[in-house]
Amino acid sequence: MKITYALGAILVGSALWLSGCGADAVDTGASEGAKPVTPNTTVATEAKPVAALEEATRLLQKNDYEGAIAKADEILTKYPDSDEAYSIKGMALGLDGDAAGGLVFTKKAYELNPNNVGNYYNMAMLYKLQGQLNEAKGWFEKVLAKDPHNTWSVYGIATIYADQGNEADALTWLRQAVSLDPVVKEVARTQDHFVRFHGNETFEAIVK
Repeated sequence: MKITYALGAILVGSALWLSGCGADAVDTGASEGAKPVTPNTTVATEAKPVAALEEATRLLQKNDYEGAIAKADEILTKYPDSDEAYSIKGMALGLDGDAAGGLVFTKKAYELNPNNVGNYYNMAMLYKLQGQLNEAKGWFEKVLAKDPHNTWSVYGIATIYADQGNEADALTWLRQAVSLDPVVKEVARTQDHFVRFHGNETFEAIVK
């Protein structure tokens, strides 16, 4: 089943991972939101097809998953070691309803470039989409080990605790995410993860 997200709601800068954040996006009725982590395209090199990667990213952000997959495949035909292209393809597949298939390509991206923290975030999101919450939490923690102020990994952990019914830890991590970026308040109000907390005094104070 295809899942559609309003990815543009909380993009940072030009939506590159180099901005320091990835994000759950405000969803449009689904229970899970995800922002694709996009490649570092600041430097054009022979080994990095910058324009094509940017186009694949735009397609992904427009929820054109088939287009993003096709563009990623086109890149991989010429650049078979492009971890960015594998990452985009994996996220597109996952958001299009094939989390298990997407995870295969996200793992490949990680294998090709284990030092790219963006790949840690994408691993977390694909595991999250697949419902493997403990694995997702572990990858969010890997992001935070490198980037302790990564808002959307903090928020990701909050949503995992919420989905697991751990109210105390969910609200603790949500408060931390809000302290890093107040836009989290609107995301938390609108996502299904926190529906059960509506009316809870602590939750309402955090998102006020």
